[in-house]
Amino acid sequence: MLKPRLPTLARCYSKLTTAPHPALHILPAFLAPSAQQLLLTASLALLAAPSRSTSHARKIARQWKKANPSWTPEHGFMSAEAYEWEEGHFDGVIEGYREMLVRAEMYDSANQDLVSVLQELYRLLPPSEDAPSPSPSPPTAAVDPPAHLLMHLLHLAPHGEIRPHVDNKEAFGRTIVGLSLGGERVMRFRRAEGEGEAADAPQEGPEEFEVLLRPGDVYVQSEPLRTHYTHEVLKTSQWEGREVGGTQRLSIMLRDKLPLAESSTNVGFGMGTGGMGSS
Repeated sequence: MLKPRLPTLARCYSKLTTAPHPALHILPAFLAPSAQQLLLTASLALLAAPSRSTSHARKIARQWKKANPSWTPEHGFMSAEAYEWEEGHFDGVIEGYREMLVRAEMYDSANQDLVSVLQELYRLLPPSEDAPSPSPSPPTAAVDPPAHLLMHLLHLAPHGEIRPHVDNKEAFGRTIVGLSLGGERVMRFRRAEGEGEAADAPQEGPEEFEVLLRPGDVYVQSEPLRTHYTHEVLKTSQWEGREVGGTQRLSIMLRDKLPLAESSTNVGFGMGTGGMGSS
């Protein structure tokens, strides 16, 4: 079922529950289309909130909606020109994007369908034995990210991409769960070269491989892929003779927090050397 493109490159269809590397698992069509739409609509609303957007962003969105009166939030994405995109991340890894960290009381706790969808997603990354102890603050609602998780939204423009990077191991734990919504994209992994940890990385798995991520697919990425392989989301790519990418995509990432003894007191909200962003 794997189709090599080059001697060192393996490819994987998302219909497989395993991938070319033992540290990567693909859960195909994890969410039904109706659940995808529900979560996409709710997440885009968070990104558009006044606390997360500029007055200019809200102005161009209003102008686009006025020119497109038949559009409703249930349609999903507006046209790309209706958004204000960040064109360069502080660490140079992401281009053409909007992002935010999801905290308690952001998603609508009264929407029971949304609660059910998010609970299904949260269950993919249960707390580990060495997870940080719960805060003494009041318990969060069922719709909120559990205390042991970091939740990140990343909306890519049609021209958006995530360049090759390795994650900052001081920013979060060992596992990433990513849900893809919107357009298809190809995710590429390549064994990192260098000294220290990269040189000592386990040698199992191919040197380089790609995975096609379709809407509703979930990937579960653990070590050594997080820090010993670069990973990227391509702007456009060829997959089985057809063009993939060049459309909007929203990904929802869950990460387990570091044990308290290892956690940093000032982790940046970014990628690579910065910390929070990813594929």
